[in-house]
Amino acid sequence: MSANTATGPVNRLAKFLRPRKQATGNKNVASDDKSIQVLSVENEALKNANEALKKQCGDLQDRLQRVEKRLEVKDTDGDLGVDQQEVELEGAGVGAQGGDKRCTASEEAQANSEPSSPLSLQSHHQPGMSSQDQRILPPELWLSIIRWATYAPPGLDVPSFEPFLGSFDHDNRAEADAMAVKRAVVQVCKLWRDLALSILYEDVKVGRGVQALVEALGKTYRGEQLGRCVRRLELPYPHTGTITNTSSDLALQILQYCPQLETLVRPFMSASPDSVRYEFPTRSHSFLNLKRLEWWHYNDATRSGGINSLLDVLQNSPNLQYLVVGGEMLTSAQTGNVLELPALKTLRLRRINPLFVHRICQWRLPSLVHIVVDFPLEQNALDTIWQVFGARLCTVEFARHVGFLLSDQTTRFLRGCPQVKTFNYFLNFTSPPPIFGQQCALQCISLHAFPCGMVTDMITAAQDRLRLHLAFLSRSSFPALRRIVLYGDWENMILDPRFVEFTQTMTSRGCSIQRATVGMHSCDQSLDT
Repeated sequence: MSANTATGPVNRLAKFLRPRKQATGNKNVASDDKSIQVLSVENEALKNANEALKKQCGDLQDRLQRVEKRLEVKDTDGDLGVDQQEVELEGAGVGAQGGDKRCTASEEAQANSEPSSPLSLQSHHQPGMSSQDQRILPPELWLSIIRWATYAPPGLDVPSFEPFLGSFDHDNRAEADAMAVKRAVVQVCKLWRDLALSILYEDVKVGRGVQALVEALGKTYRGEQLGRCVRRLELPYPHTGTITNTSSDLALQILQYCPQLETLVRPFMSASPDSVRYEFPTRSHSFLNLKRLEWWHYNDATRSGGINSLLDVLQNSPNLQYLVVGGEMLTSAQTGNVLELPALKTLRLRRINPLFVHRICQWRLPSLVHIVVDFPLEQNALDTIWQVFGARLCTVEFARHVGFLLSDQTTRFLRGCPQVKTFNYFLNFTSPPPIFGQQCALQCISLHAFPCGMVTDMITAAQDRLRLHLAFLSRSSFPALRRIVLYGDWENMILDPRFVEFTQTMTSRGCSIQRATVGMHSCDQSLDT
C-alpha cells in the first residue's frame, strides 16, 4: 500500500468522492481488508477494557470485605444471633394483656442480645453505617432523635408535678405505636441497638410469661444486667398473689433485677379482686431509687404484707416524691411508728374513702406542696385534708371529673387553704363558685377548656357557666393574682365579648392572661391587649 493511501476519516471521504475509473462491480479488496482490521483492533481493545473493569470491581469488592471485617464488632460478649432472637420472640410470652403493651416478649428477646448500658455513647463504627454518617450525626444526636421518635404522650410518669398531666387516660394506641418503633429501631444496626436499649426496656408491664421476663431481665451483657434499664414497672396484683408460700417469688425476683426502678404501679384490677387469693405472707423489698408510686389499695392483698402492703412499700421508699392512691381502706389499724415520707412533694387522691383519708392525715409529710384531687370525696373528707395540710400547700388541682360539677368544692378548698399560691381546675367540669370575699394568697390560676359531654339539665348552661366563672375570677378577693394560664382549646371562648372585657379588666389590675404552649406545661403566649 502506497504512502498516500487514505487512512484518516477526511482522506477516506475524499477517496469516496473521487471519480471512479471503472464502472465495474469490482470492490477495493485492500480497503475492505483495512476496515476489517480496524474493527478487529477496536473490538479487542473493548474486550481488554472490559476485563480490566471486571478486575477493578473485584478488587473493590475484596477491599470492601476487608474493611467490613476490620470494622465489625466481634460478638465476644455473649451476643445472640438473629436466628436465636427469632426463637426467643416465639418462645417468650411476656407482655401486657390486651392492647396496652409496653415491654413485650419481642423487646425481651431482642434485649437479650443487647448491652444493658446503652447510655455509654461509644463512637465506634458499626456495620451498615459509614464513617461519614457518624461524622455527620454523633451518637448523642442519634439518641435524641430516637427518644423523640419513640415518645408516647404522656411518656413515662414523671416524679415532678405538671399541671393537668395525670387527668387524661393513657393513649394505648400511641403507646403501641411507640413500642413498635422501639422494636424496629433496635434492629437497624448495632449502634442504634446500643443507644435504644434503655428506651426499649425503660417501661415494663408484667403480663403473661413471667418466667421468660425474669430470665430476660437477669441476662448480663458487658458485665451488667438488662434489668438495670427498667425505670417504670407495672405489677398487677395477680402476679403477687400468695396461694402458696412461693407464688410471689417471681415478682420479687423481677424487683431485684430492677435496682434503678423509679416508678412502680400497682393498678386497679378490672377482674374481680376475689379472683386473687392471699393465703401466705410475702416479703418486702427495698425501693431506694423509687420516686413515684401509683397504688390501688386492696384489703385482702394488704393482709399478706410485704410488696402487697402500701405501708410496707412506703416504709421502704425513702426517696419517694410522688404518690397516687386509690381504693377503700376497711381497717385503721396503726403501726407502732408514725409513717414519715421526707421527700414526698405531690399527693394525688383518686377515689378513696374517709377512713383512708384519716390514715393519710396521720402521716408526717414535711415536703408536701402539691395535692391533686381526682374526685370529690364522701362526707366532705377533703375538709380534713385541707385542715391538716392546707397551711403548707403551694398547689391544689381539681381533676377532670363531673363530680366537681355537682357541688361547690372550690369555696371549701379556699377557706381551708388560704396560703395556696396556685389553683388548677377544668372550667367545664367545675361548678362555678360564688364570688369569694375572704383574703387569699392565690398568685396563679390555671384553667383547662376540655369540653364536658355529660352536662345535664340541672347544671347551668355553658354560656352562663362561663359568665359565672369569669365573675368569680375578676370579682373575688385575689389581690396577689398575677397570672391566669389557659390550657386546651380556647379559640372560640377568647372571641366572646365577655372574655375580651374580662381580659382588659384583669390586665388593668396587673394580671396577665397567657396561653399554655404546645408542650402544655409552660406558658409564654400572652393575651394582654
